[in-house]
Amino acid sequence: MDRLAPESSLRLEWVYGYRGHQCHNNLFFAPSNPHSSGSASVVDSVGADCNKVVYFVAGVCIVYDILQHKQTFFMGHSDDVLCLCQHPEGQLFASGQIGKEPFVAVWDSSSCETKSLLLNGHQRGISAVHFSHDGNLLVSIGLDDHNSMCVWDWRKGRIIAQHRTHGDKVLDVKFVPGNNSKLVTCGVKHIKFWTLSGNSLSGKGGILGSVAPVQTFLTLTFDRYGNVLAGALNGSVYQFEENKLIKAHPMHKGAVFCLSACEVGYVSGGKDGMVKLLDLNFNPIQQYNLVETEQGYPGLCVKSVYWKDDKVLVGTQNSEIFELSSRSTEKVRLLVQGHSEGELWALATHPVKANTFATSSDDCTIQQWSITERGVIAKKQLENKARSLAYSPDAVFLAVGFTNGSFSVFRSRDFSEVHSAQIRSEVIHELKFSPDGAHLAVGSNDNYVDIFSCLQNWKKVGQCSGNSSFITHIDWSQDGKFLQTNSGAAERLVYKMPSGKRLTSKDEIDKIVWQTWTGVLGQEVAGIWEKYTDTNDVNAIDVNFEQGVCVTGDDFGLVKLFKFPTFKKGAKFKKYTGHSAHVTNVRFTCDRKRVITVGGADHAVFQWRFLIGSEEDESDVAKVVSANGVSDSEASDSELSNAGEVDSEIEREAEQNYDRFVSKEYAADLYKKERGLENGLASGKSVSEMGDKAGKQKHAPSTGLALEFVFGEKTHIKRQRVTDIKRDSQGTREDKKQQEGTIRKKTSRQSEIRKNYE
Repeated sequence: MDRLAPESSLRLEWVYGYRGHQCHNNLFFAPSNPHSSGSASVVDSVGADCNKVVYFVAGVCIVYDILQHKQTFFMGHSDDVLCLCQHPEGQLFASGQIGKEPFVAVWDSSSCETKSLLLNGHQRGISAVHFSHDGNLLVSIGLDDHNSMCVWDWRKGRIIAQHRTHGDKVLDVKFVPGNNSKLVTCGVKHIKFWTLSGNSLSGKGGILGSVAPVQTFLTLTFDRYGNVLAGALNGSVYQFEENKLIKAHPMHKGAVFCLSACEVGYVSGGKDGMVKLLDLNFNPIQQYNLVETEQGYPGLCVKSVYWKDDKVLVGTQNSEIFELSSRSTEKVRLLVQGHSEGELWALATHPVKANTFATSSDDCTIQQWSITERGVIAKKQLENKARSLAYSPDAVFLAVGFTNGSFSVFRSRDFSEVHSAQIRSEVIHELKFSPDGAHLAVGSNDNYVDIFSCLQNWKKVGQCSGNSSFITHIDWSQDGKFLQTNSGAAERLVYKMPSGKRLTSKDEIDKIVWQTWTGVLGQEVAGIWEKYTDTNDVNAIDVNFEQGVCVTGDDFGLVKLFKFPTFKKGAKFKKYTGHSAHVTNVRFTCDRKRVITVGGADHAVFQWRFLIGSEEDESDVAKVVSANGVSDSEASDSELSNAGEVDSEIEREAEQNYDRFVSKEYAADLYKKERGLENGLASGKSVSEMGDKAGKQKHAPSTGLALEFVFGEKTHIKRQRVTDIKRDSQGTREDKKQQEGTIRKKTSRQSEIRKNYE
């Protein structure tokens, strides 16, 4: 049953969220018409309409069509994307990632096809990229100790010049408009001006003089004369002529995280939640306080701005994307929402409404999502960080487990609190309602599962003990009489409910029919584990009993689809990429038509369409493109698991084929030689006369082998032997000394031979 991957498959349908933390200036408009392009200008903005937004989250670059409310994806990255820039013509984009072998991908926003991969230029990651004014060159900054800068001929994938920039972190890099030989970098307490000459780079520091103090510079753009504008940590925008500071413009109450320029002026965004529009002479045009808008909140921080025509894109640190109107401060539209920086683990799909699910994370919020509307439909601020969620069977209640060992129960329709209790001192990692809704099981990192009665004012009625490590997963039986648990010590235990008494009879356990299967342990799901793997590598699983498949999320950022049950380790699977960090939770919707997955560190939410067998739905399925530029969405699936799994050097050696290739024209001659037929044929005998025994030898060969010398010694055996001799009470002291002397002589002789050999 496990010899083939399941026929069913997943297709990425929607990605919720936007990366605003540790990034800036990563929002752009892309042309809706792939043949349209903007005229080259000395500013950042390009000629394009304002219906498609390009951004990224996790390892996925997203092209979001605002009018049609659809997404297409570039999935050519293997890890977190950190930076993004737009080609002067508007249609092409370059994105850089982190990882052991980071690279820059240049891709087409209309087809999501790869145009070029820039490899082997950096270590650890790429923090900033930018195209030259004519679009022929691209510059990138690495995350190595020296923040190395590479200038690329991106069409050929060739490095033209490479140079160390600064010992402190570099935060932005730009080509000077209209001059491919001039570049600027900025970062922690520095700004440098570079000249590209042939294949060499030379730089000189900015001169601030007495105009303003030295600052950390966070972002760069240029005025209409090609002079540098640098956003500083103190809230000012520093204006340079050549490399000399000529003026510091006060701009924000707090750091200026992002700057952008267009044909009519400049836009800035800061830590204070303000977005400011200025004309080409730095006179104010419009300003927006996003904190005071309907969707705003205290602490809102602007990390990205982009101004085109009468629309302004704004990205925040907490993963929102706003669209503003340059003509009115009243028109504020929220395009994208997501969870902010921190771990995202909690996920629950609605048991009645197939188009609803809920998530919660370290950002202290519960967010309820609509699959059909593809956005947040309800949100609640919490007092603590959340780790687990569960709907009651009738969807009346939504239970939340927190990192401080407490849990709360809310009414799902309005998030009003029904009950709250501090029951443990460690994280509540998992909780679930019984199928009849009468009980709630709460599992913690204190190694216990507490059972509460929903009908007795949430009174504690039982406790499951015996796990030697933290609780990772729990599942109820269909009749609500049993509960199974998984722990961090790879234990699977079964208890009677609600008392919490341990059930040990294998026969009784085998007869239990489970309502859900979200535990990663057990004979039925043994196939999700590769041979010799760590039992904590797979974080989550959910089973579709009707279709006989299960979906998993692991520490390697992969979503996998297996058959269920799968009894043998190393079962075949289909894999899907996109999450850049560990996938912490996976769930089927109640109608089993979709799968929701969440990433831990990337705090992204992915919505997948579950396709039965060879089912295809090209009208609704979003386009997924891999790094090789093939637009077939099958590129995100992996059939590599249909090859034999090799999990150790011994198995690898056993499966190695050392047979040499023999062409057809020599096959017959080789066969004759191996069978000893050539001599018989030379004497005139036919093959049939000689028979099969003609090639067999009657006697062993006259030559042989004699052992001449053995290299190496086992010193631990020698020491043990000496110790045994000293403890030997049978022999005389002289015999012992003689034996020890013999050992020393042998050791000395071996050392002398080894020395001469070396």
